[in-house]
Amino acid sequence: MASLKVFLFIKCVYIRKGVLKTFMIYGYARVSSKEQTLERQLKILKEKGVDIANIFTEFASGKTFKDRIEYQRLLEKCKVGDTIYFTSLDRFSRNITETSKQLEILENRGIKAVFIAEGISTEMLGVSKLIISIFSWVADQERQTLLERQKQGYKALKKDDKGRMISNRTGKVIGRRELILDSRQLKLLEDYKSGKINITKTELAKLLGISRSVLYKKILNEVSQ
Repeated sequence: MASLKVFLFIKCVYIRKGVLKTFMIYGYARVSSKEQTLERQLKILKEKGVDIANIFTEFASGKTFKDRIEYQRLLEKCKVGDTIYFTSLDRFSRNITETSKQLEILENRGIKAVFIAEGISTEMLGVSKLIISIFSWVADQERQTLLERQKQGYKALKKDDKGRMISNRTGKVIGRRELILDSRQLKLLEDYKSGKINITKTELAKLLGISRSVLYKKILNEVSQ
């Protein structure tokens, strides 16, 4: 029984015309941030017979493959006839364009992709691409819906008399606190504007204890109005 398990999760054996070929089975698990856990995905992949040593894990966004270092390592290791298991399509990608591009790469290299939750694989010629496109569209729509809900949540927040959003939980203004100058800073600023002191804006910013960007965008703009 133990030898059978080893056989299942290490390799698939394919015999054709008297030639023995071994096809590897790999797994890929991804979450967006390190605050999330990979445990559920790892459990599913191991139940499918994937050796833990052959599971590549990633903490990266589902929108792009640009920063997927582990995924690129996985592709480098894969050979023609190998299989990669994903627990679901959204663990592979949440972007339609990226999904199509990566599936084409896998197909050209002869690597099979299996999406466990959806019960589909790239072996399902024609039908698989259609189904995967639909699931990709759904995943992308879910992401867009989440972003829209976040926007609506911000719009629903109360505003103060200056139009700044107020947190419903703390009752405080969301974002950076408004810059309030003390009497010394105001006097220094007035002297600069009147020409009583001849210094550069960089020197003025240092004396006021603020950054140059705040000086340009906030204070000098307000004073000139």
